[in-house]
Amino acid sequence: MSDTSWSWAAELTARFLKQPARLPHLLERLPESLDSGRRRRCQFLLAGVVRNLTLLESALDGLLRKRPRPGMWSALLVTSFEIWADPGKSAQIVDHAVRQIAKRFSQREKAMANAVLRKVVAVLEAERSVSPGDVDLLARRFSHPRWRVERWVDAFGLNNAQCMAEWNQREPEVFFFPTSPNCPEDLGEATDWVPYRKWSGGDWSALSRELDAGTVYIQNPAARLATESIAKGFKTGRVLDLCAAPGGKSLRLDRNLGAGLDEIVAVDLPGPRFEQFEANLSRYGANRIRSLASDLFDLETDTLGEFEAVLLDAPCSNSGVIQKKPDVKWRFHESDFESVVGLQERMLEKAASFVALDGVLVYSTCSIDPEENAGVVDRFLASELGSQFERTDSHTSLPWETGHDGAGVCRLRRIA
Repeated sequence: MSDTSWSWAAELTARFLKQPARLPHLLERLPESLDSGRRRRCQFLLAGVVRNLTLLESALDGLLRKRPRPGMWSALLVTSFEIWADPGKSAQIVDHAVRQIAKRFSQREKAMANAVLRKVVAVLEAERSVSPGDVDLLARRFSHPRWRVERWVDAFGLNNAQCMAEWNQREPEVFFFPTSPNCPEDLGEATDWVPYRKWSGGDWSALSRELDAGTVYIQNPAARLATESIAKGFKTGRVLDLCAAPGGKSLRLDRNLGAGLDEIVAVDLPGPRFEQFEANLSRYGANRIRSLASDLFDLETDTLGEFEAVLLDAPCSNSGVIQKKPDVKWRFHESDFESVVGLQERMLEKAASFVALDGVLVYSTCSIDPEENAGVVDRFLASELGSQFERTDSHTSLPWETGHDGAGVCRLRRIA
């Protein structure tokens, strides 16, 4: 493997096509010797291919009788994305790719790649003027599974489905909130969502230093919807934070709930994410947060007691965060909905058992799909345990309207 960002991007793309995986897990394969600049470039190329996969494959398939072997196919995809991202440099991009391909493949394959890549420039340029007027065109142009586009059309209409698909194709912005008065006042840009700030680019090391010092925490403003829902009306008592890792919501609650907060019991499954959570608690000095590595279904009120507020940030389809997790488009399938919704319903019922009388239960997801949000809550309220609760508020963040990640939040109060 050549020690270049392009070569590594082609290698990791081939691995993704063989078995779609979380991009951070694939990027862990990069050698430590790869400098930060090449590492970021590789990440950009890999994420770009995954984000635009249907568009790129369609453009290349139209120029080939059959797809080449996996290594060559991934090289063509990476180069096609470079052309898509920077059309003004298409000639240099193709020349560089052909040189790289010549080092790894036969002369015949090199000639094929050279011919195809020079033709794909015009094909991709023509795609920029395509006006998606139906589900099929929208799914191809913005590289989403057709079934997912259909769900959004059914829920929000064709125009809003296109807005969502377009949103997902943008490069995600980085947001953070200060966790200490020692955070520099000029770090980042102010946003409409106090206290969140937006990283405006430049020298990443400035933000990295503050992360290491524990004065800032990277989190999308959509996460505030759940914590603000808990904080509304909270006076005193304990909070149970379920599915808490890596800890951002627990930290926000610790900072927001004031002197009346006795403690936050933060629960998640044991494993790497929980270890990261505990490292974050140590870095940020959150003394009122007690971490507990456990499966939710192993917890009992006999040992934990009841809580004045319970937050369940449930596992979901991640449909609201595809912009920053483009691999979700290809890892989550329509057939997975039944199992994930079933899990959400069981988790909500279990979480409800820990809510004290007149206490609050907040159910949240990072999905915009009604089936995972209002649908789950409606079925819970129709159950025997759910009849002891009333819905006091609900909200869905639609990214093309809010300007940040998608999320669903519902606030319930125990009345009996």
